[in-house]
Amino acid sequence: MNINEEIITYKEGMPWHAKLCRITATEPHFHTHELELIYCLEGSINLVAGHQSNTIKAGEIFSLDFRDIHYLYSDQDNLVLLVHLDLTALDTPWEFLQYVFFACESCHCYPYQEPAMEQIKDILLSMAYDLSSGKKAGPDSHRNAANTLMSILLKYFNWYNYENQDDYINTEIYNRFHRLIGYCNENYMNKISISHLAEIEHVNKNYFSQFVSKTVFEKFSHMVNFIRCYEAEQLLLKTDMPVAEVSFACGFSDPKYFYSAFKFWWECTPTEHRRRYRKYMKTDFHEEVLPDSEAASLIRQHITRWHLYKTFK
Repeated sequence: MNINEEIITYKEGMPWHAKLCRITATEPHFHTHELELIYCLEGSINLVAGHQSNTIKAGEIFSLDFRDIHYLYSDQDNLVLLVHLDLTALDTPWEFLQYVFFACESCHCYPYQEPAMEQIKDILLSMAYDLSSGKKAGPDSHRNAANTLMSILLKYFNWYNYENQDDYINTEIYNRFHRLIGYCNENYMNKISISHLAEIEHVNKNYFSQFVSKTVFEKFSHMVNFIRCYEAEQLLLKTDMPVAEVSFACGFSDPKYFYSAFKFWWECTPTEHRRRYRKYMKTDFHEEVLPDSEAASLIRQHITRWHLYKTFK
């Protein structure tokens, strides 16, 4: 299957890119080192990404991790701001960010996260307006805004926070979670045992099992299987490799375990998932990127509405 990377062209010295679009249907694509933030300003847009299918409504935001294969479509008028953040060009090292996964989703936002979500909207609208209007705040200002955005995302909207209902973060546990994700991403094709990971972390196996149960995955097997299925999706949609070979390449000892795990997370079989994308690839794709002058005018209107809303809500 011919699903390609979308190449983002950044202006000199800028670690982010923004475009304002009207979307009917986009080609399935992915990014190799960009975090994508979808901010629906008008109407609504449907998103298919990995095991998720969501409708993003006006005023809502949804984040996509780098490598997420995804597409957007809608049968109604819409206005969508797409912002891409270059994860290799920020103050936080890529060596760390490549194992961080984000869940910045208006549809799943606890009260303690709402002020942070407002900050994100402020930054996205300001960045997009500056870019389209040619105000040119300067490379340092753009970089500072991008780093501030990343700091907010790391603190409030990474996977570790997904089921947390307050802003308390145990740094030791937080770092352990990211070491765990990193290890599984590097070793998904091999056997991964909870005993070995507990030994690496110098903790008791039962304690480690309880630790995993309090994360978004709930079970150790769920976590390992999700990461393996994520890697399997890459092969399913970027190659014509037989499903059984995909299964073995991603660390499953038997294709039947792969089918079971994939259906648990993706709610369909690997073959059905591949077939759905092949069917969608026959769509007539249309994405209108608005010229800077029109984009600047529309974004300015939304900045005004947004600040009026915050003032009088």
